[in-house]
Amino acid sequence: MRVAPDEPRFTVGIAVGAWVAAFFLANLGGLLILSATGHADDGIEDFPLWLIAVLQVPLWLGLAGSAWFVSRRWGTGRLDRDYGMSFMAVDVVGLPIGIVTQLVFVPLLYRLLWFIDTSELAEPAENLTDKARGGAGAVVLLVLLVVIGAPLVEELFFRGLLLRSISARWSDGVAIAGSSVLFAMAHFQLLQLPALLLFGVVVGYCAVRTGRLGMSILAHVGFNATTVFLLLTG
Repeated sequence: MRVAPDEPRFTVGIAVGAWVAAFFLANLGGLLILSATGHADDGIEDFPLWLIAVLQVPLWLGLAGSAWFVSRRWGTGRLDRDYGMSFMAVDVVGLPIGIVTQLVFVPLLYRLLWFIDTSELAEPAENLTDKARGGAGAVVLLVLLVVIGAPLVEELFFRGLLLRSISARWSDGVAIAGSSVLFAMAHFQLLQLPALLLFGVVVGYCAVRTGRLGMSILAHVGFNATTVFLLLTG
């Protein structure tokens, strides 16, 4: 996925700087929100679902805002041209790609990594879905949070800005690997790290192969939706 001479050329330093800035702003915003709502001394397992949703706002603003800023400052100002933020009918293939990755390849990966204790692997997702069992409104909020919001924002940043920045400097393989590592690290979940790395490679390949984010976004939707469905119906 080499860029043409007239295409925007984002440097890796700009992309990594945007990643650091986004998480700094997310942490700062999170601290302010927790202090304002009186939950500063609570553990994350005690947070109500609405608070978890509100805490995503500074993170998403940081990731999406930094991608937008880099596009305006060093690119064309168009997310479709700079990051491939567009969809085609064929991108719907991403949905089964995400589902199969979650149901087949992630379990296979952990079988190969036999030394990892998987007894608490689903605990973060289970804690989140348990908070949504209070009614239809909570389920809708969970879906908007995990199935819609996260795929859009994370793909824009990690497979848009970050992957393309690395790809413009090195190879597509290095770009897929590098963006997958930072994507996995950004979730701060050690047990889930192998699965997130694997998934990052899958959606990274989708983005490189198509030159767009449509397929990777829908794969992300399918991946997350599968987890939510299984936990809510389990």
